[in-house]
Amino acid sequence: MSLGLLEALEDTRAFEATHRFEHLSEFHVPFDELTRSETTESTLRALAARRGKVALVGPSGAGKSSVIASVLGPMAEELAEEVIPLRIPVAALDIETATEPMAFAQHLLRTVIRYSTEILTAEESVALSRSAADQVSSEGAGRTHRFSIGAPKLLLDLGFASEVKSEAEQFVEQGGGPALEGATRLVELFHAHGREPFLIIDDSDHWIRVAGKDLTATADGFFLHVVPFLTREIGCGFVLAIHDQYLELQSYREAGVLLSRTIRLPRPAEARSAIIAILERRMEVAELSANWSDVLDPAAIYLLAELYEENRSLRRMLATVDRATQLGCTDRVETISAELIQTALADLG
Repeated sequence: MSLGLLEALEDTRAFEATHRFEHLSEFHVPFDELTRSETTESTLRALAARRGKVALVGPSGAGKSSVIASVLGPMAEELAEEVIPLRIPVAALDIETATEPMAFAQHLLRTVIRYSTEILTAEESVALSRSAADQVSSEGAGRTHRFSIGAPKLLLDLGFASEVKSEAEQFVEQGGGPALEGATRLVELFHAHGREPFLIIDDSDHWIRVAGKDLTATADGFFLHVVPFLTREIGCGFVLAIHDQYLELQSYREAGVLLSRTIRLPRPAEARSAIIAILERRMEVAELSANWSDVLDPAAIYLLAELYEENRSLRRMLATVDRATQLGCTDRVETISAELIQTALADLG
């Protein structure tokens, strides 16, 4: 490998560990491919079309949001046409909104209103429709995708978007009990138009017990009160990203029996091969013609595989390679060695 290639990897931030939800699917290597079994992405896709109530379980950084983005995000493939994914953020909610069904219903309505008010110009609508119909290929990715995230797909029909906004607004302004009715009525409106809303709650990992901060009371309230509301009253499917720690909570065990399916992120049988596939996918997206062996020593790959086996965190693995790439450029080396990986790990703490 040349120093120039290492510098290109650094310039493109090919191994950057974190990205916006809308971009995650571009970098994702499906677990279905890594494990050669259709138990993750394929299962979630099928359940989304059948109003499934799904828990996707795995530790922080293991790839839960990437799985969800690949199945339901802006460049998702093979998703049923009638399914409208709606991402409902929860990480920054106050405890009342995250734990009380009435407050959560208001949050859901406000989120849908925000999607519905992002009205496209006529030109933008035509362009988005054309992109969806033509299945525009993601440049440099070698795959064909189509738009399917909630807001753009909802806005393809401006008349329907306006009707959704009007329906949601009349209930959210009243607050309290009417918000619960409004959430149910909103789902009925989708169904009346032949659409199937599917809620995405992928950022609840913030409620874990970490670094002396314990937010599990929020998780308890969410599982005890909001999840039963979603499963019994709202009339649509959803996916919850569930941290491993939540499995220990009695509140989650009670809520879990209400769900259609629990999908646990699988552990690839061969961690080394999985790491190689993920790193080469990153280089492919960055449009760099290189193999993993042009970038890392075999010993470095084995060390990364051991790191992944230890904590199951793809985010941690990528952050380590990213930091090692920076150090390699500074030291003007040509290959990322195991020693450089060790130094990067020490830097990241």
